[in-house]
Amino acid sequence: MNQILISSTFDTNAAFLYKFFLDSKLHTEVTESKAIINNKIGGRFTAWDGYIKGEIVSLEKNKKIVQKWRTTEFNKNDKDSVLEITIEEINKNKSNLILKHSGIPEGTEEEYKNGWKEYYIKPLKEFIKKQKDA
Repeated sequence: MNQILISSTFDTNAAFLYKFFLDSKLHTEVTESKAIINNKIGGRFTAWDGYIKGEIVSLEKNKKIVQKWRTTEFNKNDKDSVLEITIEEINKNKSNLILKHSGIPEGTEEEYKNGWKEYYIKPLKEFIKKQKDA
């Protein structure tokens, strides 16, 4: 199975990271692109102006989110990939985020890994820094 694993530490609590992935307004603000998230199990979502879409499979408050996930670049016959977001709170001001993205189309691992870093990890860290500096 084709998968990528990314781990990154953020200067914020687990509740904020959890909210980011489930709150349409916050997700839109951080990524500067439209996100619509029905934040319950079985809820559908879109992000990056419809480039990403999927469904929430399971939720464990402030700890874990599992989604069926695909982009407009997937072929019609490609199955949905699975995104597991695990959040480990180190202390009130520091949390570790682990993204495990499996079942992505063969040969796209590097592209999606770079995408997660460039379009999610980096802007999220910048957003958190701006909030702390404000």
